[in-house]
Amino acid sequence: MNDIERRRFLKVSGGGVLAFLASPMLGTRRAFGLDGEVRPTLVTIYLRGGLDQLNTIVPYMDKRYYKIRPTIAIPRDADEEEPGVIRLDRRWGMHPALAPLEPFFREGRVAPVINVGSHHPTRSHFDAQDFMEYGAPGDRTVKSGWLNRYLAATASDADRGRLRALAMQGLLPRSLRGGYPVLAVPNDVKKKSNDKVIDLFKDLYGCEAPMVKEAMRPGAGGGERRGDDPVVVTGRDTIETLERFKKIVRDPKTKNSQVKYPRGRVAERLRNVAQVIRAGAGLEVAALDIGGWDHHTNEGGTDGLLARMLGDLGGSLAAFMTDLGPALDRTLILVQSEFGRTCAENGNRGTDHGHGGMFLVMGGKVRGGKVYGKWTGLSENRMYQGRDLQVTTDFRDVFAEILTKHMGFEPPKDFFPDHKPARPLGLL
Repeated sequence: MNDIERRRFLKVSGGGVLAFLASPMLGTRRAFGLDGEVRPTLVTIYLRGGLDQLNTIVPYMDKRYYKIRPTIAIPRDADEEEPGVIRLDRRWGMHPALAPLEPFFREGRVAPVINVGSHHPTRSHFDAQDFMEYGAPGDRTVKSGWLNRYLAATASDADRGRLRALAMQGLLPRSLRGGYPVLAVPNDVKKKSNDKVIDLFKDLYGCEAPMVKEAMRPGAGGGERRGDDPVVVTGRDTIETLERFKKIVRDPKTKNSQVKYPRGRVAERLRNVAQVIRAGAGLEVAALDIGGWDHHTNEGGTDGLLARMLGDLGGSLAAFMTDLGPALDRTLILVQSEFGRTCAENGNRGTDHGHGGMFLVMGGKVRGGKVYGKWTGLSENRMYQGRDLQVTTDFRDVFAEILTKHMGFEPPKDFFPDHKPARPLGLL
């Protein structure tokens, strides 16, 4: 391209789109190859802000729970005014907004893990998220995510042409950042109105225009525009990846019209992930973030912010698992958050940054139907610093069990720095 053509191209495409496509972080190895290989898949959903364990998986038999949460506790029993907890066993109940997940819990496909988190004392969202996604609490020298380390450690030449990992959002979560290339899918990539912009980049990187073919031909002149130039390879692979993604999510054969998802961004992203999994594209890791869980005010009980967000999450997850069909047997879903909330409610019908939190582990091979983790109670002398839930399960132990039992990967001893995984919980 000469300077005039390049300026015209940039004017039409826009700098933002160019930055997205040229970002080395978004390069792939010709992903979304439809090779039909069946692989185990891990879908991670990060609830950013700090999910409140006590109002999600409720200790409904604990009298102190109702004493320290006089206005936001979930009732033990339903009445004419509001619903009660969904009883999971003689101690634990589930927030009624998660009712869509109850059948999956009864089938043994949902396993809550309580009092899970990091032993590091931070209550900073940013630090706690970094520590969890890098798998290295307190170690700021680690700059590759635990999922990216898995992808790098298990990479092979046969992976070219397959999709191994993607983030269903415009920016990669920290867990997927690192040396292994992963695609971050922008929110509007499916819109047909963006096809013309993608076509322009295909002309630039995709070897379709004659002058670009010549410039990108190995051994041809053109300096930085040679076919083996890393920027060109990254751009070409990104375009091919986006094209394959669009083909999958637009293909009627990968859609399941019988499954009705809730309306909203969470459901739409999970619908797309389900299509890719069912398409047999070799997907191993998918990730998405859901923000807004920092409920200092108006968290509420059976109504309020938490109830509305749990309702959206529960309905979306139930539709997603139904949509997967037989593919659910090779899929594991991990719902996580950086920490929990204070045990006592504050003066604004909310809760503040806490310590111990919870995970949800779901899928076809999960030993669900029970609550995992050691409960230490709500007595003030048993709380962490007299106010929070204790951490009795290190989050890295859950990660290690998933990698070993689900992904078939035995993490080396330095995979989680300065940590030796404890005995597995038996989730899988």
